[in-house]
Formats: sequence, C-alpha cells, structure tokens
Amino acid sequence: MNAVLGLWAAYWAAVFAQLAHLRRQEDGVGAMAFARIAGLLLAAALGLFLSAHAG
Repeated sequence: MNAVLGLWAAYWAAVFAQLAHLRRQEDGVGAMAFARIAGLLLAAALGLFLSAHAG
C-alpha cells in the first residue's frame, strides 16, 4: 500500500513541478508555492517508498 501511495505522491509532485515551471515562464505568480508543494510531495513519496521497501 505504501508503494502505491508513493507512486501517487511522485505523480502529483511531477504535476506540481510542471505547474511551477509553467508559472515561472508566464508571470512568476505562485511559482514558489507550486515548487514547495512539489518538493513536499516528492519528500513524502521518498518516505513512502523507503517504508514500503523496509517492511
């Protein structure tokens, strides 16, 4: 179950990273917020993957 949640979090991290990139190219508004959300989701994905493989 943790592996599935890790994949889900990694997918959404990629989506938010792409949104941050696009916002930065357009006008920059909200780019840092999207980048922070992407980073948090990526950290959550890594934690879920590690806990899935440890157990």
